[in-house]
Formats: sequence, structure tokens, C-alpha cells
Amino acid sequence: MKAVLLAATMACAGLLLGMPFHLTTGLAGDSVVGTATLELQNAAAGRKVITELWFKAAPDATIEWFSPRVPLRPIPIARKAEPQPPPEKRPLIVVSHGNWGSRFSQGWLALELVKAGYVVLSTSHPGTVGDDQTVAGRYRLWDRPRDVSFALDEVFKNPKWAALVDADRIGFVGHSFGGWTGVSLAGGRYDPAQQRAFCQAAENKDFYCQGTLKDDIAGVPAQDAGQSFKDARIKAFYIMGTGPGQGFMPDSLYSISVPFVVDTAQFDEILDPVSNSTNLARQIPGAREVVRAVGHFAYVPECRSFIGPILTRLAGLPLCDDPKGVDRRLAQDAVAREVVTFFDRTLARAP
Repeated sequence: MKAVLLAATMACAGLLLGMPFHLTTGLAGDSVVGTATLELQNAAAGRKVITELWFKAAPDATIEWFSPRVPLRPIPIARKAEPQPPPEKRPLIVVSHGNWGSRFSQGWLALELVKAGYVVLSTSHPGTVGDDQTVAGRYRLWDRPRDVSFALDEVFKNPKWAALVDADRIGFVGHSFGGWTGVSLAGGRYDPAQQRAFCQAAENKDFYCQGTLKDDIAGVPAQDAGQSFKDARIKAFYIMGTGPGQGFMPDSLYSISVPFVVDTAQFDEILDPVSNSTNLARQIPGAREVVRAVGHFAYVPECRSFIGPILTRLAGLPLCDDPKGVDRRLAQDAVAREVVTFFDRTLARAP
């Protein structure tokens, strides 16, 4: 019996972490969101950066109800669709996922951005994807901004995709480690030893500090950590439930001069909101902080009513749990409105 339970648990965890789930398909209508998967190999860095482009699909596209993981509610997208030729080039929003996430983790937001007139590029980050977890991935967070800049380079090298996007109007959205990625791309320089020292000294260690202090980083190179990974092509940033936030060098945060919003999860169970999101908002000049009465996972997809909580508890991940009184769908609707309004203002075409 124990062997059967163990096998069932492992199967459930596998479904949760890596297996896509398809429900139904149907003919597309107007304003259908299409996606294309780009398997980008960064030979110089030795990283495969699987990237998803989201855009308005051509009229003959077919909708697919797609979920990247079984417990998560599916979304209607036309995968492998051709883009609808836009009347003019559209602004681009880059989206970066958190730890245990994927390029679909903010699919709920990508849908709304595309419907509002944007193209979206969502990158994966090796070592912090649900089915690809490594100590190096969790420690070498500075590999993530490199992933984003590399993906942008590749998109603009491709005439098909470059024709869709206005290279002068690029924004960024990130959650958790993805928010950290945004701070780095905006000009923040990071000292991993400083972050680790903060975690070691913290009286009340959050989930992130408790977990990463157990990682054996002895063989992980970090000589390049303090470099600047600023990408000046990105003109505005919106980050959510972000961290770790104590390892950035203060002078580098003070130098950030682009429009910046920090969306703080008031009841964050993973990253202490004050020492991470709020700390960053206070040090980035002109940053606006939005304190939202949600937990850390309000920014990832909704879960199915019954299967989600069961499978996530078997796998040991609280992806489906929200603090009492929090309606994740309503929270995401509010975030999406904030994000679209922010980029409509900051990426508006100059008259």
C-alpha cells in the first residue's frame, strides 16, 4: 500500500510540474490570442531559453483550452497560430516567471495584454522551472536577465516577429524571481553574499531564506554576479510579489530612472513583503508601491476546484492556496487593469 501511495504521489507531482493538459479545441473567433513557441539556444551561456510569443491570431486559427499543469485552470489560446498582421507595430511586454513557474505562469495576464493591443514575450529560465530545479538556478539569479536580453535579441533578428513589435516601446512584468529579474534589467546590481548574510542574520526567516540557506553553493561560480545586466531597451517595469530584495547594491537601486511599479503581496507566505518588495519600492527613485491584500500565489494561474488543492498538497507546493477571503480571479482582474493602464501611459507613442 505504501508503494502504491508513493507511486501515486510521484505521478501527481509529475503532472503538476511538467505535463501540459489539453481539454478541447474549437474554431477561433475575433480577438483570439495566438502563441508561438521559440526554442532558443544560447550557446555562449549554455542555456536553452524556451520562449512563448503571444499575439492576436489570424482569423483561421483554432482555439485550444490549454493548461501547462493539470491542477491549473486552462486558458483559451491558439497555439502554433499565425499572427494577425497589425495595422502598425505594437508595443512588447516581456514576462518573467517565478521559481517553480513556466512561461505560461502569467498566461492570465498575457491574454489581457494581447487583447489590449500588446505583443507579449514570456521567457523560461532554466534551473527555476517547475520540472527543472537546480541549486545553481536558485543562486545564480543573474542568469535570468541574460535570458531576457538574449530572447529579445533573437526576436528582433527574426523578420517575422520583428515586424510585429515596436522596438522603442518595450515593458516588463515579473513575479517573484521574475520581479528580481526586472530590477536587474532596470540597472540593479546584485551581491549574492550580501543576500545570504541577510538571510543568515534574519531573526524571522521567510520561506525563501529557510530554503536557500540549505542549498550547497560551494561549487557554484559567482564571480560575475555584480555586473550590470541593464537592458536599456526596456522602458517601464511592473513587478509583483518580488524577491529576494536585500542583495541589491543600494547605489545601483538609486540609479534606476525608468517608470517602476512594485505590486506587494501583503500576505506573502514565501518572500517577506517588507524586506523584499517594500524595501525595493523605497529604494528605487519614483517607484510606486501597490500593496495588495493577497498572498504570494495570487499572481499565478487559478486552480481547478477539487483536483488542484489535492495534487498540490501531494507534491508539497501551495500553488493553489490563498489567504482566507482572497478571491484569486478578482485579484488578477485588478492586477491586469493596473498593468494595462501603467503600460498604456508609460509606453504611449510620442505625438
